[in-house]
Order: sequence, then C-alpha cells, then structure tokens
Amino acid sequence: MMLSLRDLIGQKEFWIFLFVSGWVLLNWPLITLAEGYTWMGMPAILIYISSIWLVFIFALYLFDRGSIE
Repeated sequence: MMLSLRDLIGQKEFWIFLFVSGWVLLNWPLITLAEGYTWMGMPAILIYISSIWLVFIFALYLFDRGSIE
C-alpha cells in the first residue's frame, strides 16, 4: 500500500523522524567534521549548516502548505 504525501505528514512517526534527523545533523560531532575545510573560499561549516537549515525550512514550508486544505 502506497502512502501519499498528505498521509505521511499526518503521522506522528514522520514528525518524530524529522525532529531526530535535524537534531542529529546539527549535533556537535557532525558539525566538527567540516571544521578547517573550505570550498570556493567559504568555510565548509557555514555551507553545511546553511544547507541543512534551508532544507528543513523548505520541508516545513511544503508540509505547512500541504496541510492547509
């Protein structure tokens, strides 16, 4: 049985998974992996944190937009 995106958003387990994955990705050990590296002149830690932050904001926007109806 296939779940649609609307069914997936309504499940508590999915929101718990989203929270835990955000907590793990922005946790201290993973952030220190990018320490000391640069990419195109920018610190890799800045790129890592910004990209994770933007992905979560985009996901929350899509989920909020889908729950209006």
